[in-house]
Amino acid sequence: MELRHLRYFVAVAEELNFTKAAQREAVAQPSLSQQIRELETELEVELFVRSTRRTELSPVGRELLPEAKAILSRVEGFKESVYRRKRGE
Repeated sequence: MELRHLRYFVAVAEELNFTKAAQREAVAQPSLSQQIRELETELEVELFVRSTRRTELSPVGRELLPEAKAILSRVEGFKESVYRRKRGE
């Protein structure tokens, strides 16, 4: 699993739209969809319930979303810590 998989998962979960999530993440929509499918395959769960009209979080997706956000937040905090050290703070 890569951090971008989690970023894409969070983006789709927040937008509930693959096209808008792809625009937000500045990637092509087919690529984002493929990355989400790869994440679902790796985790062996369905994160979204897809239809031609709607995208919704699956029950498992709803449970995992806060954890994914927490992981991404910790990564950002780590980066900030590194930048502060580089600046001598």
